[in-house]
Amino acid sequence: MSETFRILALDISASPGFAVLEVKTLKAGPRVSLLHVDHARTDASKPDSERYAYIEAKTVQVVHEYGPFDEVVREHFTKGRSKRATQLVFGAWAAVDSALGRYGYAIAPDNEYTPSAVKKAATGKGTADKDEVEAGVRAKLKLADDFVFRTDDESDSVAVGLAYLIEKGTI
Repeated sequence: MSETFRILALDISASPGFAVLEVKTLKAGPRVSLLHVDHARTDASKPDSERYAYIEAKTVQVVHEYGPFDEVVREHFTKGRSKRATQLVFGAWAAVDSALGRYGYAIAPDNEYTPSAVKKAATGKGTADKDEVEAGVRAKLKLADDFVFRTDDESDSVAVGLAYLIEKGTI
């Protein structure tokens, strides 16, 4: 790993979360900073094609503004609560993958983390709820008390990045 290592972490859904984490190697050990966190809130009343176009555009914006990245990681997904939910997530995945491909990125299969692995990385337990994941992310990154995650998708995307860093032994 170089002196500075940058990760794009994604929590892909119909309203995905994006986190950009930077790891600096210091004599005292690695320091992880949250450079950017955001989400793409889509409107369920709009056609899927419009929602996917927005997700793709938001991904392009994040990659363009915060890249280059050493790694791109995401939460693994196999099946939603319903056929419709599954379709929406896989459509969002395709939109994200299309945007990433424009910049030469592809997500390696070993850079996908199960929801339980993401929860465990953030909190120490694989069954944590959304509030516990956010609290774990805040503690691990030592975020200021006034820092606000606007959605669970944002804090979850950061937790995905932490799962990668823990699994690789970086932190």
